[in-house]
Amino acid sequence: MMKALLLISVLFSGCALVGQASSDTLQISKDFKTILIFPENISESSIGNDFGFIVDLPKPEGGKFSGRIIKLYYDELAIEKENVTNYLVITYTGNVYDFVLELVAVPEKTTWYITQEMAVANIEGKPIEKRNENQRQIATPEKLNNEMEKMDTISHIKNSDKIVAGNFKDSATKELYLSDPLEYYRLRCYYMQFDKPKISRYFSRLDNVFLWLKGVYYNEDELYFQYRIENKEGLDMDINFIKHQIATNYKNSSSNQKMELKPVFVYKQPKTIAGKSENHFVVVFKKFALDEKKEVLVELDEESGNRNLSLRIGHEIINNPINF
Repeated sequence: MMKALLLISVLFSGCALVGQASSDTLQISKDFKTILIFPENISESSIGNDFGFIVDLPKPEGGKFSGRIIKLYYDELAIEKENVTNYLVITYTGNVYDFVLELVAVPEKTTWYITQEMAVANIEGKPIEKRNENQRQIATPEKLNNEMEKMDTISHIKNSDKIVAGNFKDSATKELYLSDPLEYYRLRCYYMQFDKPKISRYFSRLDNVFLWLKGVYYNEDELYFQYRIENKEGLDMDINFIKHQIATNYKNSSSNQKMELKPVFVYKQPKTIAGKSENHFVVVFKKFALDEKKEVLVELDEESGNRNLSLRIGHEIINNPINF
């Protein structure tokens, strides 16, 4: 599906017969969220290169207008000073919107009210009003087919997502690990953050807030702890801290001692989990092992609230990580 959306994005961007002459450039930053408000609900979206750019898509359990809102921002732990990519959005009526995302320190504009006239085409061939002109131009399936016949000259676009991914994965080398370990951790975390859980139903729950352990991985000399926080409640959850400690597994013992674990790298650990949403993040530690009387205690503390979670990870999981 992503390949098809990227293909459509390129076709619409390069075809002078459909819609606007150039894409709108949206400025994205680490410290601000750029909000896009569409005139109708969003069906699908695709980003050309999501290395650093983060898209918060509408949540099905959200409010009345949540289906029309997209939030864009940049990974706060990323080291890039410059980055640009393309971004495609398709709404439920088939309108296609094509944007350029540009990394900046401070956006000149943080809220965009998207109008139907800004669409570059419509997949179903419905009329689209061209911006700044009274005439209407139509992107029909026949025109798209004509463009697709030219794909022999740009066939590499079909695999552009694989090419981009391959380039970055290839850069996570032993040489990079030795010269710039933080960048190495970031590349590894980037490609594992949305992997399917490798541990079945391992979580802590308080009402409708969940902290899931998705997997513990081992690479080089580090352990990667992969998590998902799920907030099924309507109220946003602000996090004060997420702390890891080695503790004895005798919960009620007076001799229960805790030793805090200091991560060497934290990837996308959220400060806020919006209501009816979820966040994925990874915490990296120098490798360690536990005896059968010890466990890792993960404590999540809510700021200005008491929706606090504690997750205990047994020695059998820590001592048997997944190699990658």
